[in-house]
This record gives sequence, C-alpha cells and structure tokens, in this order.
Amino acid sequence: MVKIIASKLRDVELITDTGIRLGWVYDLSFDEETGDILVIVAEPDEDLDTSEFVTDHEGLLLIPVSAVKSIGEVIIIDSGKLAVKSKLRRVGTIKRRLTEEESRTLGG
Repeated sequence: MVKIIASKLRDVELITDTGIRLGWVYDLSFDEETGDILVIVAEPDEDLDTSEFVTDHEGLLLIPVSAVKSIGEVIIIDSGKLAVKSKLRRVGTIKRRLTEEESRTLGG
C-alpha cells in the first residue's frame, strides 16, 4: 500500500472517469472512531452545476472515498459510484416502496 500525506492532497484536481472536472480537494472527513476516511470535501469547479451533487451547507462537494479510482497528479472518481441527489432520491423511494410492500404483506 502506498502512503500519501493528507496535506499533499490539498488542491489536487478531481476528475470523473468520464472527463467531468469536479473541483479540487479542500478537506477530508474521517470517522472519529475508526480513523477511516469517509468523504473527500471538494471545492467545486466554477463551471460545474452542483445542483445534482451532494454538498454541505457551504456548497462544497461531498465525494465518498469509495468512489476514488486512482490518485496521482489528479484524483480520478468513478462516476458510477459518485453520490448524486437523483440517485439518493431513487434509493430513498425504493426503500420506502419496499417498506410499504413489507407492511402490506405482513398486515394481510
């Protein structure tokens, strides 16, 4: 495993595997108990429409570390694993429907 100093990641560009420029690393979010990196917090590219991306209260992108394909001169993000609001809405809708179906099935 290659070790990378977190401070070296600051301002590294994030690009999806489909060529979309997301922005630049601003910070990292860690799990306090395990120390695992959970999310890359990124300053969005000025040309990026962030309306469909998951952002924090300051408008910074929240990119799950599980979406990282590679780290080098740039960080490549797997667009299929990138958290976007439309995917999250679909997942929420699917979970709600499953719960409703379970309730109907159990209820008779």
